[in-house]
Amino acid sequence: MEPLSDTDFLSRFIGTNIKITTIHGHFQGELFHIDTARAIILIKVIDLSTGKTVPGAKLFLGHVILKVETQEDPSYHDGQEQDEPPDESGNMVSEDKAKSALKPEVVDATAPKNVKESDVQIPNYSGDEDINYILIDQFQPMFGPAIMHLQNQKVLGLAAVALNVSCHGKLCLLQIATKTRVYIFDIFLLGPKVFKNGLQMVLEDKGILKVVHDCRWLGNFLFHKYSVVLANVFDTQVADVYVFSIETGGFLPNHTSTVTECLTRYLNLSSSKVSYLTYKQTIMKDNPNIWCNRPLQTAALKLLSLEVLQLLALRLAMLDAMLADFTLLVDGYLTGYCHQASDMFLSAEKDASSEIPKELQQICVLQQRRREKALRLYQVTPQGHLIREDM
Repeated sequence: MEPLSDTDFLSRFIGTNIKITTIHGHFQGELFHIDTARAIILIKVIDLSTGKTVPGAKLFLGHVILKVETQEDPSYHDGQEQDEPPDESGNMVSEDKAKSALKPEVVDATAPKNVKESDVQIPNYSGDEDINYILIDQFQPMFGPAIMHLQNQKVLGLAAVALNVSCHGKLCLLQIATKTRVYIFDIFLLGPKVFKNGLQMVLEDKGILKVVHDCRWLGNFLFHKYSVVLANVFDTQVADVYVFSIETGGFLPNHTSTVTECLTRYLNLSSSKVSYLTYKQTIMKDNPNIWCNRPLQTAALKLLSLEVLQLLALRLAMLDAMLADFTLLVDGYLTGYCHQASDMFLSAEKDASSEIPKELQQICVLQQRRREKALRLYQVTPQGHLIREDM
C-alpha cells in the first residue's frame, strides 16, 4: 500500500477539533479544509489567548504554524486505514510533520485545463435556461482555468460582498460573470495572493469591460486594500442617471437607483423576480457576518450568482436606451432624402456645406418637449433635480 502523503495524513482529521499554535498565538476550532497550497482552514474558531470567538473561517499558512494538536480520534472516518499511527499521546501531530505538510508552495496560475469543475445548476431569472456557478475557495485545480477563461472574455459582470465597507473592512467574496458561467472567488479564504496570481491582471485589463453597479466602493476597496486599479468599467448606476437625463431633456434625478430598481426599470422584471435582492439585504442586516461563515450556504451562493449575471443583461438594455435618440436621428436622416421626388434628387448637387441638416435639428425640439413633459410629471427640488419616486 502506498504511504499517505503529509497532506493526506492531516486530511484524516477533517471534522475534528484541533488546536493550532502559531507564531501569533493559540487557536482552537474544527478542521474544515487542507488544500494543496499547504494551508489549513478552521471554522468555529476560538482565540485561546483572549477566549473570544473568531467570526467565520480562519486561514493558517504553513510557515506560521508551530504545532498542531487534536483531541479526537479520526479512525471513525469511513474506510480509512491508519497507515501511520499518532504519537504516544494519541492526540498530537508532530511539529515536524505539521510544518512539512503545511509548507507554503508557489501557486501555478496556469493549472491544467482538463479538470472537472464543480458546476451547480440553478434556474435563471427568466426560467428558460440554467446558470453555472463555480465556487473557487482553493487554488487547485480550478483557479488557473478560471483565470484563463476570464482573460478570453470581452465583457464581465462584477460584484462583491464585504464585511464592513471601510478602510478596516474585509473583502469576503468576488463574483465575476461571463455569458456561460459565474465564478465566485472566496477572497476570505484565498487571501491577497488571489490577485497577484491572476485576478489583478483581469481587473486591470483595459480590453475587458467590467459591468458594475456603483463602482465607487469596490474600486476604492480594491485599490487601497490590494493595490488593484479597476479599469474599463460600465457602471449601471451612472448609466441610469445618464438615461434619465436623456429622457427628461437634461434634468438629473434627485437620487441614484439601486440595482433592484434598475433591473425592474430596464429589464421589466416583476417584483418576484428581484425579490432575492431584498432577501440579500435582509440576511445581511440580520447577520452582518454571514459572508464570513464557512461553509457558505448554497442559497447565498445562488443569490450572488444571479445578481452578477443579471448585470450583463442590464448593460445591454441600458445601451439600447442610451442610443434611442441616435437611432431616431439616423432614421430621420435616411428617410428625409428617400421621400424626396426623384427628379429633385437627381438634379440636386451634392451639398458641400457644413450646415446642420433640418433632420438633425429635430434633436433640439425633442429635448425641449421632454423638458416640458418632465416638469409636468415630476416635482423639482431646490437644487433643480427631479424627484423620482422609488419603484
